[in-house]
Amino acid sequence: MALTYVSATVIAKDGKEEELEKALSAVIADVRAEDGCIRYDLHRSDYGNVFLFYEIWESEAHLAAHGKTPHIKAMQVATADLVAAPSEVNIWRAVDVK
Repeated sequence: MALTYVSATVIAKDGKEEELEKALSAVIADVRAEDGCIRYDLHRSDYGNVFLFYEIWESEAHLAAHGKTPHIKAMQVATADLVAAPSEVNIWRAVDVK
């Protein structure tokens, strides 16, 4: 089973940066406790309005289950009016370099 890496970028509406950071931060402990979560970190850009989740999951199945959890669904509702655009989510695979 290959590890699944995720980067998810979230952009705050002007003036909503602090509120968005608080809402995004609120789910971190719950996500880190999920089965299959290896890493789940939130970063904020120097610009101040761009946030990045960096995630590592044991498998695609674990990532899929993560998206269906009550805390993620609640975060999506709580942040709907705080974000400037839909999140950009990218799924990555490690390149085996020999």
